[in-house]
Amino acid sequence: MTDAFATVVRLMWIDDLIEEEGQIQRGDIARAFRMSVQQASHDLRRYMQLNPRRIAYDPSPRCYIQVEGSKPLFTRGHRCAATEIVSAVAEHYPTQEQSS
Repeated sequence: MTDAFATVVRLMWIDDLIEEEGQIQRGDIARAFRMSVQQASHDLRRYMQLNPRRIAYDPSPRCYIQVEGSKPLFTRGHRCAATEIVSAVAEHYPTQEQSS
């Protein structure tokens, strides 16, 4: 994988959310990483390139859902590490809404 470090962290986090929640929306990524929905879409496309049978788009709730029987891209430890990074950043660098 030749993606930038920040991209890999986001991909690990995406993988973890899919494993834990069974679905993901672009807005979930955008909020967690304080980025545009367009960048979140790019990350989801990259994730699907790396693990094409993991998620499928469901137009009804407008989200990507986990395909039954699919396997995560990263190990549990890697996914947890990415989740810890996101939590630490949110705690130490709150968004404008959180600090008000």
